[in-house]
Amino acid sequence: MNPTDIYEKYKSIAQSVTSPCAILAVTKNEDDTAGDIRILVANDKFSMTGEPVEGELYTKFLPRETEFDDMCMRAAFGGEKIHTYVNSTKSLGAWSDNILLPLQPSEDGKTGYCQFIYDLTKEMDAGKFSTISPTVAGFVIKSCLELRSDNNFKVNMRQVINDIRIFTNASFAGVIAMNRAKAKSELICQSITGEAIPAGQTFSDLTYDIIEKWGELIGESDCFVMRDKADIDNVIEPVAPKWAGMLRMEGIESLCLVPLLQRKDTVGYILVANFDVEKSLTIKETLEILSLFVSSEMANDQFLKRLEWLTNVDMRTGVRNRSAMNRVVDEYAEQLKWQKSPFGVVFCMMNGLKALNEKHGHDAGNKALERAGKILSEVFDETEVFRSAGEEFAVICENAKEKDFQEKVKKLRERGSDPDGVYFAIGYDYDNTEGDLRKALRNANKQMLEDREVFYTKFPEKKRD
Repeated sequence: MNPTDIYEKYKSIAQSVTSPCAILAVTKNEDDTAGDIRILVANDKFSMTGEPVEGELYTKFLPRETEFDDMCMRAAFGGEKIHTYVNSTKSLGAWSDNILLPLQPSEDGKTGYCQFIYDLTKEMDAGKFSTISPTVAGFVIKSCLELRSDNNFKVNMRQVINDIRIFTNASFAGVIAMNRAKAKSELICQSITGEAIPAGQTFSDLTYDIIEKWGELIGESDCFVMRDKADIDNVIEPVAPKWAGMLRMEGIESLCLVPLLQRKDTVGYILVANFDVEKSLTIKETLEILSLFVSSEMANDQFLKRLEWLTNVDMRTGVRNRSAMNRVVDEYAEQLKWQKSPFGVVFCMMNGLKALNEKHGHDAGNKALERAGKILSEVFDETEVFRSAGEEFAVICENAKEKDFQEKVKKLRERGSDPDGVYFAIGYDYDNTEGDLRKALRNANKQMLEDREVFYTKFPEKKRD
């Protein structure tokens, strides 16, 4: 069939569709990957701007999307019928309901054709999700039930992320939270296969500056999918060279990043590595839908934490009170039984506070307490610090890295060493093997009392019984 006959044949097909429709001509490279994808013909509704689109590469109008390329290949050469409903609000300002239907390829087999039909909706249409496969629907429903179980958010997320790793046949899966205001990030939970410990370390060591680059990788798409190692050089290296080096070092071959959004702001990511690339479309669809529910639960958890903070703050020092500490200890000790993770604890007591009160009055003592709370909150995160007794404070650092923890303790000693103001007796313990929180607290408390005796040996005039 000559090009004119092909054009006329497919033009009539496109014009018979009431929704925006185009026939895409897909070329195949020698390595069976997608080559150029051109808009062969289109009906009047297909162009959103009214400009001519026929004969142009689709990338002239939209950012290149590797997953879309793959879907076109599977439809044009594999004969698959594909339906997706995706969040394209970044690029199109709307949700996109897409259908790809296979058409007869060229006689030489070098060019394939598929019919592309789309519909846009300004708001998400929950009813569209009813068309997803039973496999995806069943997994999403199961995960949602686990997210709403009676355990706390992190325990629930650990179960869900472990299920995700198994479902995707991946070596690593994790959820990472971001706090742009504080330029901080946190690996909330992770699941690693036994042979993939190095990969787990790669993602545990991620810093905020690396994670911040992920938004550039995703761009106007709804997620980022790396299907093979070539994408490290071609896509990741130009944007995040430091992370590209980490991925190469640990032999990461495939990767999926799905943003967690709250009111269009990215607050975290679901990350899956070394998954089954043959199921990448199903995995992408599953994680995109699941991210909506994970984002919602994360927002709810953050709201409850803020509410807890407001109702459990020590008004004198601005840190959390003893009641909050007891609850955190109970919950975190239970989590560590389920899955061990590194943590650090600190006990510190203000030396010479009674002598300060006697010499300068209680106002001076109260100001010293306020100063102590400020120092602790500036050295550690405010959610980690507690006033455990009158002049005593505790710090519990979950998922702490030993080097960072040691540096913070050193900084605390430097800032809390004024014998006429705030001078801390400090004890601390770091655990990355046992997972026994209460034992670590006892060790830190014992060390603090010993440090306190050293102070009063050096400054006996400040001791009061």
